Amino acid sequence: MSYYKFTPGDSASISLNAVSAAGAGKAIAFNDTSQVNWLVQGAGTISSGTVVIESAHAPDYSGTWKELDSIDASTLSGGALDGNTFPVVPGGFVRARVSVQIQGGGTVTAHLNGLRI
Repeated sequence: MSYYKFTPGDSASISLNAVSAAGAGKAIAFNDTSQVNWLVQGAGTISSGTVVIESAHAPDYSGTWKELDSIDASTLSGGALDGNTFPVVPGGFVRARVSVQIQGGGTVTAHLNGLRI
């Protein structure tokens, strides 16, 4: 039987919360899961920008994190969602990061979750 690490709506699963500026979100430990998944949602009008999902071995790692996914934020305009899944996360910590500032007046929120087996 499989279970998610976080229940739907759990604020602990939010890595980025309504942001537009470039920068890293909260790193979340997923060393107790067999895979990680994410949903990134836009709010308002988004004309450009990039959100990446990335992994490292420590939440405060200062080097270049391993990129798991890259999302063109313009596809999130008007509240749209984009997401994906990655099996067996390298390093154990995952975060979302706005690598290119969100333009157009909108924001993005990134929810991360993991599947426990």
